[in-house]
Amino acid sequence: MNILSFEDMSKINYHISVVNALRQFWRINKSFSCLGKPKSVNLLLYLDGCSARYTDKSGKTVLAKSGDVIYTPTGCEYTVEFYDFMADSSNTVGVNFFLYDDKNAPFILSDGITVFPGDGGYKLLFSKINSASVRAVTDYAKMKAGMYEIMSMICEKSREKRFDRYSIISKGILYMESEGGENLSISEIAALCNVSEVYFRRLFKEYSGLSPSDYRLRHKIKR
Repeated sequence: MNILSFEDMSKINYHISVVNALRQFWRINKSFSCLGKPKSVNLLLYLDGCSARYTDKSGKTVLAKSGDVIYTPTGCEYTVEFYDFMADSSNTVGVNFFLYDDKNAPFILSDGITVFPGDGGYKLLFSKINSASVRAVTDYAKMKAGMYEIMSMICEKSREKRFDRYSIISKGILYMESEGGENLSISEIAALCNVSEVYFRRLFKEYSGLSPSDYRLRHKIKR
């Protein structure tokens, strides 16, 4: 199955098919395992008041804390232990879903477990999705709307994290993505960033996967 990063996903007209959402409490049954039973759907799980330790079938361990969001892709096998419960009401909210690209082909976002650090913005969205799921008649529209918003947040944070790595050429990137981004030459844009043209071209190619000229042309066509 094709793998698209969260950043790449934000560049295509993908769509989400939500299966269900479920709030679970783990203070008594503190673990779950799907070893030998690969996941048939993607899962986003929000930790509300507890921590988690994931171990995949290769033995790799991934830790997550309260407020984090964990992604496990279709086909993933793992065990998870929940601990550090902050209250009796500590729980998780998980959403099972499928992803399809702009050609209606299914894809996943990684081939392993991925943790996205929380910053307080996810809890309300997961709660809304869960509420829409447990209604007498499941409100799939609200569930999908919540999922698209969560995905958008994750994509934006992923882009910001990557962008920080290339902060030295950030002025040039922002300029090239602006409406008048073709007015300056590449050498002038490099000077705007106080770096040489050769260095700017190399770092920009690493950032975008395209040469500055090709990248600028693509944005011009989109506009």
